Amino acid sequence: MTLDHSTREEPRAVRLTKALVWPLMVFHILSAVLGTMSIQSMGPGAYFEQYLPPEEFEDLSPERLDAMFSAAQVWFIGFAVFNVVVFVIIGLGLRADQYWARFAGLVLAILFLISAAYTLLFATSYGELSGLAFVETIMSWIIVFVTVWWISQALDKRTGQWFADHREVRSY
Repeated sequence: MTLDHSTREEPRAVRLTKALVWPLMVFHILSAVLGTMSIQSMGPGAYFEQYLPPEEFEDLSPERLDAMFSAAQVWFIGFAVFNVVVFVIIGLGLRADQYWARFAGLVLAILFLISAAYTLLFATSYGELSGLAFVETIMSWIIVFVTVWWISQALDKRTGQWFADHREVRSY
């Protein structure tokens, strides 16, 4: 049994599931750039003073702070590059109607929302935001809203059926 899906038009939810991945990737790239700029504008002392207990922070030499700061920047940039690679893989998989891409995208989107919920609801001091931190927070909220929109489209029953049908066709 073969199903001919070439004549069937993609439902709107499927098109949005495929299309929204790319703006999300761009927003994540912008967020990473803003984060890198914010970290660099702070300097090692100000950056680690926020995250380390006072007794640990006071015990660090300037050389150690510089080394930790460099490592943090490399990790941040490396994670951003990894994020882009994952977006491209999932985006291309969705474009090819791969069921695994929808599933992987949903898992990663939900993990992102859990992380973002903690950061935006509990770890952000909204009264103290200014400059780049304020812009970063706005970007984070935009990413959250677009991610929720993407999840709603990816979970739409027509989207699920579309990807299931295409998985079924490939198995013949």
